[in-house]
Parts: sequence; structure tokens; C-alpha cells
Amino acid sequence: MNRTVTVEGVVVNDPEARETSLHAVVAVETINTTPARGKILAILPRGTAFAYNDRVSIEGTLTAPDSFVTDTGRVFDYPNYLRVRGISGIVRYAEVNSVEHGGATVYGSLYQLKHAFERSIERVLFEPQTSLFEGILLGERRGLPDSLTNAFIIASLIHIVVLSGYNISIVGEAVLRGMTFLPRKASYIIGGILMLLFVLMTGASSTSIRAGIMAVIAIVARYLHRPTAALRALGIAAAAMVFWNPLIVLYDASFILSIIATFGLIVLGRVVEERLMRVPAWSYFNLRSIAASTIAVQIFILPALLYFTGILSFVALPANILVLPVVSLTMLAGFIAGLLGMIHAALAFVPAFVTDTLLRYMIAVANTASSLPFSSVTIPAFPAWFALVVYVPLSWAALLLYNRSTKLRHQESA
Repeated sequence: MNRTVTVEGVVVNDPEARETSLHAVVAVETINTTPARGKILAILPRGTAFAYNDRVSIEGTLTAPDSFVTDTGRVFDYPNYLRVRGISGIVRYAEVNSVEHGGATVYGSLYQLKHAFERSIERVLFEPQTSLFEGILLGERRGLPDSLTNAFIIASLIHIVVLSGYNISIVGEAVLRGMTFLPRKASYIIGGILMLLFVLMTGASSTSIRAGIMAVIAIVARYLHRPTAALRALGIAAAAMVFWNPLIVLYDASFILSIIATFGLIVLGRVVEERLMRVPAWSYFNLRSIAASTIAVQIFILPALLYFTGILSFVALPANILVLPVVSLTMLAGFIAGLLGMIHAALAFVPAFVTDTLLRYMIAVANTASSLPFSSVTIPAFPAWFALVVYVPLSWAALLLYNRSTKLRHQESA
């Protein structure tokens, strides 16, 4: 498959700028003037200028993706990772022959708004705080040094750096709180629309859509105090996503981890919190809720996480307890700084200072936690069936505790 080709097609993603390159997904129309279909990942020089919905002609070496071994000894199935996303080939060392700008679209307008916001953030913050904040709020993965990324992985804080259900749930909860002056039904409808626009603005990738669905389920369960309904909704959402793209259940680690994490949070979150009554539960820095959520998710996600990454973190709980209380404040302050910076950088000084300070704090916690002796160990690779076997008694025990806790609450309220 290694051959030089000229590909013509339409850019169907928001091109992602990496440290030295630009990654764009192109829906193919012709290859060497021969009609063709499918998607390819084009890897171009970082300064290449085109956008979503542009019609492009690129030339480069068409190759098939290869699997590779990670630092922890896991084999990363890169071909099927791309296959889940509909991508069948990679054009490396690509160069642009021509660009025909596409017409205005909803996605294109949202992407332009996002880029304007990013430029504002880059004017008022410094690196690596800028890259960290763009990861927290927008799910951007560019610019963060490998050493810092590894520190967040070891400290089990990487979930705040990518656009996860946790980050979107913060956005959703802030939206719902801001809509309290409206009737309950109207606040949920408007909040849902705004969350949908946020997901679209961040790329509408399968990851962000899935994170949005998981966040909605978690928020509805919390506000309605109906975890049973949340479990049903989780099952329906998971089934719908698998029906839409069956490959995700086999080759999409983020789908599997997000489903497991959400299940663990719904089933074990309240159970764990009931056993942490001595932990303070202040109105904002609700350490009891944060600790309970972290423990519940860590317990249930651990077998899958060890299977996929091989990293067992011993500092996950303290690191999350130290960082999670300031995430929502960081997102709020940074969002305000970005909006004001779009008018003039001087107007954003105060919220930018607050954002910068909080981001430096997060980085300090991650670096300190990851540098501690025996902060983590690498577990040798093991087969998938072993992780599945572990989940049988773990799920049984979790559901048993959940049902027992639910019965006790019903008896107390009767």
C-alpha cells in the first residue's frame, strides 16, 4: 500500500494541530483521478492552512496503519482504532496541491468560534498552562509536554486533561445552575441544547458525544435522585452507541472505560459516600462527594485500566482530592478570561491570573504526586478474558451493596 498518491476530497474534521504536524481527516472522492470512497488521515506540516468542509487536493505516501507496542508492553491496535473512526489509510508526508474553501456550515461556524476563543486564551495565558486549559475545557491535545502528560497519567489525573464526561458534566451543571430562574422543564431543555452546542464546538467526535451522553445521565441521576433510572439510561445509551457502531465495543478503549466508570459512579458513589460521613461536605469544596466519586470510579475502573494501560497508581486518591475541587473554578475563570480577552487582553487580567494560578497548582500536584517514590508500578500485560472474569464478582458485589443501600434509604424514608 506504500505508494505516492494524489487524493482529492473534503475535510470532515476540525484539523488538529500537533507539536510538529497537522492531522486532518479527508473524505475521499478520488485517488489519482480514480473515483474512490472512504476516509484517510492526512498528516501535513503544522503550518498548513485549511479548515473543516474545505475541498482539498493533497499528495503524499499512502500507507496502512500499523500496530505498535507501548512503553508498558501493551500492543496498541492502531489499525482498528482508526477503523472505528471510519479511517482506512494514512497519507504521510502530505503536501497540499490546492484548497477550495467550503461554504458556511453550523460545524464550521462553531469551529471558528472555538479558534477565536483559543487565540484569546493564548494571548492571556502562558505555556504549559495554555495547553492544559485548552485540554480541560475544549479537549485539545496539542502542546502539552510529554513529561507533563506522563505526570498526569501516573497521578491518575489524565481524565481532566481530555474532554471527559467529568469535564462536560461540570459545564452541564453550571448551565443548569444558571437556568434556575426558569421552570424546571425549560431549564433542562435549554441546558441540553447548550450542552449539545458545546459538544459540537469541541469537535463532535465519538469521544465528546459519548462524554456528553454520560454527563447528561450523571446530571439527571443527581438532580432527580433516581440512580435506577440512570442505570437504565446508561444501558440504553450504551446499546444505542454499539448499534450505531458495533466496532466500539471491541476496539474503542475510551468507550469501554467511560461506560465502566459511569456504571461504577452510579452504583458505588452513594454507597462509598455513606461510609465517609466523617469527611467534610462543605457547599463548594465537597470533599466527601469528591472522595466518594473518586474511590467508586477507581475501584470499578481499575481492572480495565490495568488491561489497557498497565499503570497502577498509588497516588490517585490524594491527587484527585487535591485537584478536583478547583477544576470547575478553573474552567469558569478561564472561560471568562477567554471571553474578555476576545475584546481586549487587559480586560482579562484578573480572571487570567486566577486561571493561571489554579493551573500551576494542578501541575504542581501532578508533578509532585508522580515523582514520589513508588507512586506507581507497571503491571505486566494480561489477556482480556482475565479482566472480564474479575468483573463478574466485582459487578455482583457492587450491585449487592447498591441494592442494600437503596432498600435502607427506602425504609428510612417510609
